[in-house]
Amino acid sequence: MDAFVSLLWVLMTHFVSPRNNAQVRLLKAQIRILQARVPTKRISPSPEEKSELLRLGKACDQDIADLMEIVKPATYRRWASQSNRGEVFKPLGHPRLTQ
Repeated sequence: MDAFVSLLWVLMTHFVSPRNNAQVRLLKAQIRILQARVPTKRISPSPEEKSELLRLGKACDQDIADLMEIVKPATYRRWASQSNRGEVFKPLGHPRLTQ
């Protein structure tokens, strides 16, 4: 029975893994294209976007060094430690001025 499960696992990873790798490469290429068209090189994610990146990074077991494209991995790690300490993300910049 164990040999059957092992064979099934090998076959499944053989057919699924290349497709997932191709999807990741496609998404990363799209990100690079979009970054080239953004007038500024600095992207400031909103608090909601930071939380979403942390949630998705947790699903990758925080192994994000090769995956992060819009922020540096060190920035992501800083966000993760802030989140673990219970700090709330605040919007960047100053409040809007009234008319």
